[in-house]
Amino acid sequence: MAPDIHLSSAVSARPQGGAHPQGDARKHARAARLRSLLLATQSGPVDAARLAFTALTTHDLELSHHPVIARIGAALQSSQLPEAWRFAQELRAEFPLAFAAATATIAVRPTPRGFFGGLSGRRFDLSA
Repeated sequence: MAPDIHLSSAVSARPQGGAHPQGDARKHARAARLRSLLLATQSGPVDAARLAFTALTTHDLELSHHPVIARIGAALQSSQLPEAWRFAQELRAEFPLAFAAATATIAVRPTPRGFFGGLSGRRFDLSA
């Protein structure tokens, strides 16, 4: 009996046309992290913006060396949210996908009225 000889290729299969699905996923993840930083600097407390900044620079090493991101980090470190938001506006041309939803107004839920979380207009005194 003769031994079987098998030949296999080590080339990974990629879709034709130059599209890389890993690049698209990375681009969307970067935009989501940048969007969370933008929303936190626009409306949130400083601690939330600092957490979003840390998540962005930890998971994206390319952006951790970006000069505008560094200025945003310095502004957040000194607790100056308006200055961080002003620096973030410089990223609008470079990352338009991140700014698409970040500039939308944030809806604030109204406080519930009454005892049943808004279902009743009356308040009941249960202390008796």
